[in-house]
Order: sequence, then C-alpha cells, then structure tokens
Amino acid sequence: MEKRQQNREAKREVLIEAGLARILTHPMDLLRSALNASTLSADVDMPKDTAYRQFRGEGASSKDAIVRAVARAAARPGWSGFDASADQIAGVFGDAVVAERPFKEALIEAMTANIEAQYSALGGPVGWIFHSAAITASPGWYGGSEISEEDRRLGEELLAIRARFYSEMSDALLPILVAAMSLIGRRPRRGLDPRHTLAILHAMVDGAVLRHCIDPDAIDSTLVGEAMYAVALALTEDGALGDPRRPQTADGQAAFDRMVESAARSWPLGSERTVESTAEEAGVVSEIAAFLFPSTADLADSVIWTQVLAGGSLMASLEPHEDGSAVPAAELAMMLGLLRRLRDTVELLPGARLVIESHQAEVGIGIKSQLQREVAEILRRHCPGIDPGVTAAELVSSAIAGRPGWPTVTALMRVIDRKPDEPRSAPEPDGRRGQPASSFATRAPRSPSTWRQ
Repeated sequence: MEKRQQNREAKREVLIEAGLARILTHPMDLLRSALNASTLSADVDMPKDTAYRQFRGEGASSKDAIVRAVARAAARPGWSGFDASADQIAGVFGDAVVAERPFKEALIEAMTANIEAQYSALGGPVGWIFHSAAITASPGWYGGSEISEEDRRLGEELLAIRARFYSEMSDALLPILVAAMSLIGRRPRRGLDPRHTLAILHAMVDGAVLRHCIDPDAIDSTLVGEAMYAVALALTEDGALGDPRRPQTADGQAAFDRMVESAARSWPLGSERTVESTAEEAGVVSEIAAFLFPSTADLADSVIWTQVLAGGSLMASLEPHEDGSAVPAAELAMMLGLLRRLRDTVELLPGARLVIESHQAEVGIGIKSQLQREVAEILRRHCPGIDPGVTAAELVSSAIAGRPGWPTVTALMRVIDRKPDEPRSAPEPDGRRGQPASSFATRAPRSPSTWRQ
C-alpha cells in the first residue's frame, strides 16, 4: 500500500514537472487557446468563418494574427487605463498646488494616486499575461529556453509591442518628471538622463501593483509613494540643468554651481551680492566668475532660474504632437506648479521681481522669457481656443507680481481648464469667475510655501 502511494506521488510529481516545463517551452499555447477565431467568434456570436477572414493574410496564422492584434489593442492609452490614471494624478496634484500644499507632499500624493489608479486599470493584468507568455523570448532572459522558432518570433513581436507602449508612456510622462524636478529644485544626477529615473519609478509602480494584487495587505500605497520620492531624490541633485549660462565643461559647471549655490544661500538673508564677492566666497577665480556672469543681474537671474526651472526645459522634453499629448491635464497642473514656484521665489528673495524685469529688458533673455516660452508651448498643445503667447505672458507676469498677482493666475487657469462644452469667458478684475471647470482651480490658498522644500 505504501509503495503504491509512493508510485502515485512520483507519477504526480512527474506530471507537475512536465507542466512547469511546458509553460517554459510552450508559453504561447495559453494565448493561442484563448485568442483564436473559434473562441472569440463564440463570445460575440459571429460565424467562425467570418472571424477567420478578419485576420487572414496578415503574414502568419490567424491565431497569431489575433494574438498580435489583441496585444496592440491592450496598449491603447484609453483602454489600458493610462489616460485615466494621468487625469487622476493631475487632479490630485493640481488640488494640492492650489491648496498651497508643499511640493514634496503634492508629488508624493500624486505618485500615490498613480499607484492606486493601477489597481483598477485593465491594462495591468492583460499586459502581465502578454509579458509572462513572451518573457522567455526576451534577450534579457538568461534562464535558457527551448521554445520553438515560431513561439520565439511571436514572443519577440509581443515584447516589441509592449516596449513601444512603455516608450510612449515615457514620452508622455517625461515633461511631467522634468517639471516635478524643477518644483523641488533638482536636476538629473551627473551622467543620468531623466528617462533613467522615469524607468526606475515605472518599475517601482509595476512591482508595487503586482504585489498588491497578490497580497493586498503587503503594500501601503502612501509608503510606496514616499519610497518613489526618495528614489527620485537619490537619482537627482541640487542645481539647474537648463540655464543657458551654464557651461558644457565639467570644471566650468562646477564653478558655475558653486557661484549659484553661494548666492542662493545669502540672498534670502538680505546680504548684498556682487559677482566679485560671490566668487571670493565660492572659491572661484574672479576672471572665471566674470566670464560666467558678466553682471550681477546675470548671477541673480541664474539663482532664480535654479529655483524655478532646475529640472531643465519642458519644451525639450515635449514630444511633437499637434493634437496634444496623452496627459494634457497633468501638463497643465505642472505648469501651475511652476508658476507657483516662481511666485514663491519672488516672495522669498528680496528684489527678485526687479531683477527679473530689469534683466529681461536689458538682454532680452532670462528666466521670464524662458518660462513664457515653456508656458506658451503647453497652452499651444492643449488650449486651441486661446492665444498662447498673450496668455503665457499674462500668467508669468502675474506670478512675478507675487501674491497680489496670484488671483489673476488662478482665474486664468479656470478659464484655461474649462470643460469643452463650457463658454470661455475672461476673468473678472478681482480674479473671481463662475463655477470653475475642474477641481484643481477651485481651492483658495491657505498658507505660503517656500521655494526650498
């Protein structure tokens, strides 16, 4: 009896091991058994022959053609849940900005909202099924496999479809990351590209969501949001990336950064700064300092630039897209954040408003003109019913005016962010208007924030 039981268990184990081997060697069988003309035609009450004809002549069997077509459909931003999660991030972040929450808290809340949005995103489980079926065909898989050449080709095609999906999401999210870095005065760490940071944060979201679905009690969304913020800090550093005065050489960049850091430390204290005194304090040779900053206004403008556009140019990261990106609400929310950052910087640094305006008048380029171009480009992409140049100039000028000008900014944002079927009307002189189109433009400021979060 005992020997019979042992034989039975041994045979059972042989079958289990064969099952494991089959999953590794025939991964596409699971997809083909579910995604074929016979099965799907029954689901939609269509004649099987008609279903076959829809995918005939696509260069492969009808089964593989259907698998590829479904994989491509699963990567659509609307169906996958990407658009919905981007809108949710924008709403949470925009509300926090208007409510005068510190930028660190606003960003953590936005990242947490992104994670929680994935818990109901249809693209998650469907995408993982395609990933798991194709993973042994990946050049990044080192475990060895004995899949057929046919399965390998299909697996490579599926991985390419998924890779394009991740790449398109990165294209849409890159300007959001650049703006987020600017809001906390950070730039990519030397040698790193913002896309490196974005890929790691995306991997954290994927892992957190997968673990949550396996064991909901194991993951706290807010804690993951805080961890993502900490990782983003580790992959970035203080300083500005896009200042046109910052030289290309490593030695020049080091001298530039020391000058700006020294001036930024003393300016809020009311200390009078010159290029010469800052060079002496920063340990920079006076001739080099004079080359980097021909005037004190240049140095002051670079300090402000570091506070407002540290992460770099949004325009450089915006993909050409005549109809706007997949995340218009998020880009507009980040734009509002940058305007608030400018307002806070002007409020914190004595004489900053005069520096910005006078430097703009003298040389025609500076933080004001750059930010106007950035804002105008976002408005051009997403707000076809307004003049982007004129509106950008008014938004930036109102933010430079500090808190007295902030009601104009929020009133204009309500006009910009109206629902498509609402009439567009100009804000009243005191900044009041009818019921706003979205939540993030409705909250009244509570308390001032500082530019160094």
